[in-house]
Amino acid sequence: MNPKPNERVATSIHKFRAFISYSHAADHRLAPALQAGLQRFAKPWYRLRAMRVFRDKTGLAVTPDLWGTIQNGLTNSEYFLLLASPQSAQSKWVEQEVDWWLRNRSTSQLLIVWTDGELAWSSAAADFDWGITNALTNKLKNAFAREPLFLDLRWGKSDTDLSLRHPKFADAIASLSATLQGKSVDELLWEDKKAMRLLRFASFAFVALAIAALGALMVAKHAQDLAKALSNKQETEEASQANQEFSRSLAATARNQQPSDPELGILLASEAAQVAPTNEARSALRQSLASMLKPLLIVRGHREQECYATFSPDGNKVLTWGDETAQIHDAATGKVQVELRGHTNEILEAFFSNDGARVYTVSEDDSVRLWDAMTGRSLLEIRHAGVSAALTSPDGTRLVTLAAGEKALLWETATGTKLTELDYSENSFLADQVRDASFSPDGSRLAKCTTLDPVIYETKSGKLLFALEGHTKPVRSIRFSPDGNWLITSSEDGTARRWRAGDGKPDNIFKQDAALFDAQFSPDGKWVAARDADTIIHLWEADTGKKVSDIEIRPKPAEPVVYTFSPNGECLLSASFDTATAQLWETRTGARVAQLTGEKGEIRTLHFSPNGKQIIVGSIFAPARIYSTDISGSLGDLLALARRRVTRELTAAERQQYLVRPRADQKSAPTPAKNSD
Repeated sequence: MNPKPNERVATSIHKFRAFISYSHAADHRLAPALQAGLQRFAKPWYRLRAMRVFRDKTGLAVTPDLWGTIQNGLTNSEYFLLLASPQSAQSKWVEQEVDWWLRNRSTSQLLIVWTDGELAWSSAAADFDWGITNALTNKLKNAFAREPLFLDLRWGKSDTDLSLRHPKFADAIASLSATLQGKSVDELLWEDKKAMRLLRFASFAFVALAIAALGALMVAKHAQDLAKALSNKQETEEASQANQEFSRSLAATARNQQPSDPELGILLASEAAQVAPTNEARSALRQSLASMLKPLLIVRGHREQECYATFSPDGNKVLTWGDETAQIHDAATGKVQVELRGHTNEILEAFFSNDGARVYTVSEDDSVRLWDAMTGRSLLEIRHAGVSAALTSPDGTRLVTLAAGEKALLWETATGTKLTELDYSENSFLADQVRDASFSPDGSRLAKCTTLDPVIYETKSGKLLFALEGHTKPVRSIRFSPDGNWLITSSEDGTARRWRAGDGKPDNIFKQDAALFDAQFSPDGKWVAARDADTIIHLWEADTGKKVSDIEIRPKPAEPVVYTFSPNGECLLSASFDTATAQLWETRTGARVAQLTGEKGEIRTLHFSPNGKQIIVGSIFAPARIYSTDISGSLGDLLALARRRVTRELTAAERQQYLVRPRADQKSAPTPAKNSD
């Protein structure tokens, strides 16, 4: 007989406590980890498992009657665990399993584990919002009388995440086990701790008996081996510390040699990096390889009144603008390949699409245009009075146009259709950097500053999702992290804040005494940088808030400062609007490693090539300039560059003078390590 709605079926008649329904393509890691976690958590030491959980990879026998076997698993399961994702929503097997459960069982025993996609409940409709929700099969429309609780495991992607050693995953398993077993979480946690204590006690007892059986000789041998291992470990640690100290000392010597003997400085810095790859050795090697970088190529055009520039996504082309036209040049020769003509007033901003096939331009003629990068043909024109900046989604399907004091407008680029108007306080736009609006990497969301709290929109419809509440003064910038999991904001209240992108909850606060601007993540998301009102660029570890370095620009510029990370995050490039030179900094140490010289003009745009080996600088009253920046590479790149720059080796006299360590140090000083990064 089928159970009545919301009636719990007695556990004793079920072979399995739960049935896991999931997409193999989406959750091939999570599903077995979830099964193993439920079977192991709070397991008494005398039982094989805490509960039995049906999952098709382990629960199915080789049988031609596949659905019959699955149906048998469903019939013998007390609970139904649905791993909700867009892939499972489209799976015919998941749909069939859900349909069986709804026809034969109650939704009170249907638990949702959210692994990917979108879930949204509509209180007005008393059902999921199916305009947003894409992680559930349509079979669940109107299936629930009230909003169900669900477990959010979207963060669990790696093997490290999906382990009971991971506190967050252990908490999730405890919460789910409590529901499945009808116990409180505290009760289960106590049982798990008790089981672990019993297991440890049994293990210790077994080891004690084994040691006793081995006799005094084996105990003595073990003690001797342990003492030897500890001694070796201590010697290794002492040797490592000695190498690091010698590396730092040698790095300081290398820096002192740079003015008088640059080649010797490079050789000594290379030796320091090979003894131990300390930050000091890495920095000395960078500084010894370059101090003043001269332009590799001058890119002329646009009457040389204003010549702003950026690289194409593949680094083979250069886009410049500054008058009524934009030009696409060959990055190796500077030769103009395509000219984009059609605007009737100066172009304020230009950029490539992510695939490099198109170019966007923003002009003072109140229009934004989309061009074919190969032919220069105009593909689309969008009109927005006062427009001064634009931002496109990574997939190129959406475009936001910004105008100071006006509404921001969201457009569909395929047709030029205006989708919605978004509240907007001002256009915070510096050079060619939009600072107060940002698309998520997947293009599904748009973050934007307003007069009060920053807000997050869903880009498909322009629907407001949530606000970021916490800053006490105006927010000056907002950006998504490279993986899309976080947002970073900077504010005049002297803080930069990291937020969870999924729900807008605050995560970490980075404080300074002065207002902060232009906060951004390093390309790997490991660090956070922000510029203060005194033009000091601060860097922190994103996860811990620990300060990494401070980059102090001297002399203090009177005009705004722009900066950008190198693709590998090792270096940072900065320039102020009142100078023709740019500065290259090392992010780990805050040390200036090079200056990019410029004879005239005031810098407005700065960009690394995608591989980080070149930099292009755009200016007013000067042509754009391209510089070679091999020194922004990894330690291995730097050592290879050093070998190309200096072909000689240290002489015997130089080795005797600089590499021979003091006598007391030689006992624990091993041979320098091989090149490493």
